[in-house]
Amino acid sequence: MTNTDKPINYDIYIVSAKNDAVIAEELASSIRQYKLPRDVVLPDSSLDYRRIFTDTEENAMDDQTRELLDHSVFLIVLCSPDAKDNPSLNKKLEYFRELRHNQNIVAVIVRGEPAEAFPESFIEKKSELHILPDMTVVEREETIEPIAADLRADNKKRYKQLMRYETLRIIASVLNLHPDDLEQRHRSRTRKAMFTLLSVVAAVCLLASGIFLYLGNIAAREGNIAAQQIQLNTEIVERTLNELPELFADEPEALSYIRETTEKVKEELSKIDINVDAETDGQ
Repeated sequence: MTNTDKPINYDIYIVSAKNDAVIAEELASSIRQYKLPRDVVLPDSSLDYRRIFTDTEENAMDDQTRELLDHSVFLIVLCSPDAKDNPSLNKKLEYFRELRHNQNIVAVIVRGEPAEAFPESFIEKKSELHILPDMTVVEREETIEPIAADLRADNKKRYKQLMRYETLRIIASVLNLHPDDLEQRHRSRTRKAMFTLLSVVAAVCLLASGIFLYLGNIAAREGNIAAQQIQLNTEIVERTLNELPELFADEPEALSYIRETTEKVKEELSKIDINVDAETDGQ
């Protein structure tokens, strides 16, 4: 960045040790690829969680780094044994903390136990008075660790699950949304997508049933199969035509695919004098 360059505003600045660079890039990619449900209303429409800068080089603090941090809204710190006492990472964390409140800093533990992964500034030590059974009052120092996202996993499958889950939580924090609400909307969207896919598959199967019935009817006319087989195929198609709309009755978008395909099948079968008893108009 030169002196004449206009500063770029980043909503998220991800900082990590070099050894955690792969996870940092994967997290940035996961956040960028996430699509908000359409009905989500943002408290601050100017925020864009997809504007992300990743810092994994452990460079010393300089004017360019300060400029980037100055124009970033949230700082995500990947915590690991390599990050705990990392001078570069801790200086950037300290500088950003002076710029923004602590609630604009998100800790993500990626390796190691909390005590060996969190930078010291994340650990709060608090003295508490305790009354012992003999009524003696003693002062004890307690360590309070930050609430952090957790990407530690034993296998790739679990890692992918945690990445999806923590991505949603981080985005909710950045956009000042409740994580549970955003998760429910995300699940609802996923469910609708699944039902739409199932409806398309069901429609294809329905159409295939109609085609087999059509071919079977032609074969029967040529004396290749028994009339009883045609009757059985007809009953299968009738049952499919009636049951599919009921199955997807609560999914309007999916139901539209079913109805459209049902009408096409009935129309094609009527051309070869096969009328199926399907009552789909009232579904």
